[in-house]
Amino acid sequence: MNKVKEKCPKCGLKYSIEPAFYTGSMYVSYGVGIAVAVAAYVLTLIFGFNFGPTGILLSIVFALVVTMPYIGAVSKSIWAHFFFKYNPTIAKQVNNDSRS
Repeated sequence: MNKVKEKCPKCGLKYSIEPAFYTGSMYVSYGVGIAVAVAAYVLTLIFGFNFGPTGILLSIVFALVVTMPYIGAVSKSIWAHFFFKYNPTIAKQVNNDSRS
C-alpha cells in the first residue's frame, strides 16, 4: 500500500534520493491529517450536528481512518515536490519520445 516506484518508467528519474527518503513525508502527513481533522470538525458545525465532545471526536477519527490512504499518498507527493523540480524540457522530450 502506498508503494513508490523506484524510477520513472519514461525518463528514468530516481524517485528516492536516499534510503528512507519518504520518512520525511510523515511530518507532512501530520499537517495534512490536522487539516482533515479540522475540516471534519468544521463540517459537523456547519451541518449543525450536536454530537457532543465524544461524537465529534469519533467523527474526526472516522474521517481520518477513511482518508488515511489518501493522506499518505498526498503527503509523499508533497514531500517529493520539495526535492524534485519540474523541468519542461525533459517533459517535452519524454512526451515526444512516447508519441514516436
